[in-house]
Amino acid sequence: MFNSSSSKILFGRLLGAIAVAVLAVGYPIWGQETERAAERHTELFSQVDGMLASLSEITGLEVRKPVPRELLTRDEIRKLIESRIAQESNPEKVRREELFLKLFGFVGDDFDLKGEVVDVLTEQAIALYDFKTRRLYLATWTPEEMQEFALVHELAHALADQHFNLKRFVKTASSSEEDIARSAVMEGQASWLMTEHVLRQSGRSMVGNRLLAIAAASASKVEADRFPVFSAAPLFLRETMLFPYAEGLLFQQEIIDKLGAQAFSEIFRRPPSTSQHILEPDSYLEKRLANHPALPKLELPKGFRRIHYGEIGQLDHRILLKQFLTREIADDLSPRWRGGRYEILEHRKTGQAVLAYAVRWERPEDAARYLDLYKMICKKKWGEVEFETETDSEVTGRSEEGSFRLARKETVFTSIEGLPDDKVKPPARERSLAFHAAN
Repeated sequence: MFNSSSSKILFGRLLGAIAVAVLAVGYPIWGQETERAAERHTELFSQVDGMLASLSEITGLEVRKPVPRELLTRDEIRKLIESRIAQESNPEKVRREELFLKLFGFVGDDFDLKGEVVDVLTEQAIALYDFKTRRLYLATWTPEEMQEFALVHELAHALADQHFNLKRFVKTASSSEEDIARSAVMEGQASWLMTEHVLRQSGRSMVGNRLLAIAAASASKVEADRFPVFSAAPLFLRETMLFPYAEGLLFQQEIIDKLGAQAFSEIFRRPPSTSQHILEPDSYLEKRLANHPALPKLELPKGFRRIHYGEIGQLDHRILLKQFLTREIADDLSPRWRGGRYEILEHRKTGQAVLAYAVRWERPEDAARYLDLYKMICKKKWGEVEFETETDSEVTGRSEEGSFRLARKETVFTSIEGLPDDKVKPPARERSLAFHAAN
C-alpha cells in the first residue's frame, strides 16, 4: 500500500533519506492477495500508455517519455525495501528514531522499528514506482481487481516525476514536518488521480464533490485494518503511514477546488511545509508558517550530549492525544498547534536519555489545558508517577525514568523528562541544552 516517499512513513520520524529510494505503493482497500501468472499482466502493461494519457488529460501535464515497467515477486520486493533502507540509513539513526518514539511513549521498549516497517511495507506493497531507477513495478500477487488502481497510482508518480523530479523534491525538504507534508503532496495527488481516473470512466468526477473525496479517504482508513501486520502495528506507525494517502487526498481535493487544474503543479512548486498545512488546507493557502518555540533551558552534568533533535507537528500531537487520551480531545486541541520541537540528550556512559520538548499553541488557555493533559499522559506512559510540586504554571515530579519538569508560559508548554534527580529545578544561571551538549 505505502509509498515510502517520506521516511516519516518508513521510520515513523526518520524523514527524507529512505523516502527517496523505497517507493512501495499500493492501495489496500480491495480484497485478498492472489498469485497471478506473468502472462496475465502482459495485457495490463499494454494499457499503460492509455492510462498515462488519461492522467495527462486530467492534470494538464504532458507525458514526456515512456515509463519502464516490470513484475516483482514478494521476495524481490522485500529485498528492494531492505536494500533501500540499508543504503539510506544506518543502525545508529534507526536507534535514535526508536528512542524518540519510546521517550514520547508512542511505542514500547521492545519495539523494533526497522523490522516493523519492513514487515508492513512488504505486506502492503502491490505496486511500486522507484524514484531511484524511475521504473514501475507491479507485484506478481496483485489481485486482478486491484491492478488498474495500482498502476494508475504509480503512473501518477511517474508523470509527476517527469515534471518535478520527485527525488529532488523529497531530498530538499529541510525538516521532518516538510518531509511528511511533501509525502502527502505526492501520495495525496496520486491517490486523488487514481480515484478520479476510475470515476471518469462512469462519467463522474471528484472536482467540486468533497463528499466523494471523503468517502475515498475513509475507505482507505477502514480497509487498511484488514491487513494483519498493519493492524497490529503501533498507532503512531499506522497513522503516519496512512496520513499521506488519506489526508493527502483530502488536501489535494481542497486545493483543486480552490485553484483548479493549477493545483497539480502549484503544490509541487510551492510545497506545504507542515503537517498542519495538510490537515488544515486553509493554513497552506494563507501561507501560515510554523512558529517554533525555544526549547526549555537546563544545565546537565558532564557526559550528556545531544544525539537527536527535530520538529514535532500537529499530526504528532494529534496521535499523542489520541493514543493516551481520546480522539475527541485530539481533534479539538491539535488544530491549535502553532509550532513544536524536541531534543534528546544521552549520557555517553550510562545511556540515560533526557528529552527536552516545547510546543506553541494558539492561545494561552490552550497551553494551560495542555499542561493538565500532559500530566495525564505522563501517568499513562510511565505508570508510576510521583508529583512533587504542582501550580497552574509548573509541575515537577519523578518516575522510574527520572525526574521531570512541565511548565507553561503564555502560549508555550515545555517539558524536560528523564533528568538526574538533582536537576529538577533549573540552576540560577540557565544554559540551553543545545549549548551544554556542544561542550
